[in-house]
Amino acid sequence: MRLKATAPGKIMISGEYSVLSGEPALVMAVNRRVQACLEEAPGWHLRADDALPEVIDDVRFLIHDQRPDTPVALALWCACRALGIRPAAMAVHVDSRALQQAGVKLGLGSSAAVSVALTAALAQHAGSENMSLEACFRTHDALQGTAGSGFDVAAAWHGGHFAFSRSAQQARIAAMSAPPAPTCLVWTGQAAHTAGFVERYRQWERSAPGSAALITALGDATRAALNAVNHADGAGFVTALAASAAGLRALADAASLPIFAGGHDRLLDIGTACGVGYKPCGAGGGDIGIAAAEDESRLAAFMHAARDKGYSILSMECDPHGVRIEREEAQRIAHS
Repeated sequence: MRLKATAPGKIMISGEYSVLSGEPALVMAVNRRVQACLEEAPGWHLRADDALPEVIDDVRFLIHDQRPDTPVALALWCACRALGIRPAAMAVHVDSRALQQAGVKLGLGSSAAVSVALTAALAQHAGSENMSLEACFRTHDALQGTAGSGFDVAAAWHGGHFAFSRSAQQARIAAMSAPPAPTCLVWTGQAAHTAGFVERYRQWERSAPGSAALITALGDATRAALNAVNHADGAGFVTALAASAAGLRALADAASLPIFAGGHDRLLDIGTACGVGYKPCGAGGGDIGIAAAEDESRLAAFMHAARDKGYSILSMECDPHGVRIEREEAQRIAHS
């Protein structure tokens, strides 16, 4: 028996950081997918991408409280605990190369997509009834060692364009249409190293007197973007994207977060010169940004200028499908 689960990566169109405080986000799943393959085997055989197989010294590693120190073993350990299962030994191959460029992570949420794909595959293999978005949240939180907003997990689970928010009680996902203005995605060419960004944001949120007003302003920009999508208002969407960028700039200054480092400052300047809206996607400091304009010729000028400066325009579209399982034939997991 060979079983494969695939799950898409993500782009946050609007809502960075403020989504951690319960504000909404506008998210898109992208048509680059990770794979998690399970196959019956007499012992544990674990491999990530095309790297050398991981060596498992203790076949009972899933029952121990100590976290494994190799990538696939750790992801497997987290997923099994989230589901409450202890499967027999098997071959596990996780492949996230679709979310990389020239071997560098693009910032498309590979750890979240892997968490969802592996959790889904293991649940299907074990016949577990515990498979849910919440189980995927638990897997990813354990894998990362911290509790994020979960929007990247939701993208891998749900697919498509959607509005996302999460409180202490529940996550809310509402399907959305595509942005009503032409957009393009730009890779800065630099992988972001964002360890500590979320904690720095949370410390600032707790301690800075003006944090609530700034967070509300970021949320208002996302609400404007969502409203523009709902009303097919291209001009309103571009304006909302610019407002989101301005809010992120204010946050970067207030919380000493290098959101616009790694190329985003320069791309923002190019966008301003071309008359398009531009902002980083995700935590910033590198990875990917998004540009939008009502006038396609302005967006084309931006793309040309960005390429001239050495940036890459990514060929990606929305993936309408969330996590999928394949055994003998493809089937969609029931989201209940």
